[in-house]
Amino acid sequence: MHGASDFCILFSSPRQCLSMSAPDADLFLIDAIREGDPTAWRQIIERYQGRLIAFARRRLAQSSEAEDLVQEAFLGLLRSLPTYDRERSLETYLFAILRNKIADFLDRQQKGQRQSLDQLELDDAPAAWVQRDTPSKALDRQEGLAAQRGALVKCLRSWVERCCDESRFQELMIVEMLVVLGLRNKEVAADLNLTETGVAGIKFRVLSQWTRLTQPENVQHDWSDADLARESSLGQIWRNEGISCPKRSTLGRYLLDALEPDWRGFVDFHVTTAACERCCANIDDLRTEDLADREMTERFREKCFASSIGFLSRPGAS
Repeated sequence: MHGASDFCILFSSPRQCLSMSAPDADLFLIDAIREGDPTAWRQIIERYQGRLIAFARRRLAQSSEAEDLVQEAFLGLLRSLPTYDRERSLETYLFAILRNKIADFLDRQQKGQRQSLDQLELDDAPAAWVQRDTPSKALDRQEGLAAQRGALVKCLRSWVERCCDESRFQELMIVEMLVVLGLRNKEVAADLNLTETGVAGIKFRVLSQWTRLTQPENVQHDWSDADLARESSLGQIWRNEGISCPKRSTLGRYLLDALEPDWRGFVDFHVTTAACERCCANIDDLRTEDLADREMTERFREKCFASSIGFLSRPGAS
């Protein structure tokens, strides 16, 4: 497992390095990469390569295919930095790029095609976030949609954090059963030994809480039962953004059986029943970190670095 010391060479002091949260460290590295810092780029690759490879291997038959697509995902990140939204989790962004790469690869595979690194489009950001349109029309739409989506994601994550702080894990599990697994009230009630009326009451309470959270943020949405369904826009955002995904450190404590019973129960549900691919990939990576061949890991990191360093911005470049 990589410690905080991995980042110290980019910080003015060890204290600054140790006190910085993972999201803040990501932003620091992104800013450094935008200035053309190759050390920061190498550290981003090292930080995320394991979990991304584990994610890709879950969907692809060959390890070599997984490594190729992770390499392309890193290059996609580098080439889409001009449009990267600092409010969005870097991990979420990388997983979304990789998810699209895998979908494109499987589609091309069915058609007997293969895309090489030098054939990549300049804009490799997820299509849902960066629209291909005329600049003037796309800019207005992107700014409005991004603001709304960003505010909604912020509110939903705030709600999840509050549920965790208050040990309201049953509410979290019910929402996941509805928007991730696509279960109906009757099925949720049977699985949790509740009545359908009880499930309906919890749904009403959750929607009321979301209304109160989103109103001050000017999220223009009238919440209803239809939002608590897998096929809804909310369901897609919940899954793609990893709204209820535990932190990587929490997943590590889960593997060590160091979580309190309620917390462990939710995490176990999230990774086994809801089968969150992102968290399962993180767990796969955590399980193999101590066993991994360091030479192989470093060799892959250097391969990614060498294939993408030519696209790194130079200081002062437009």
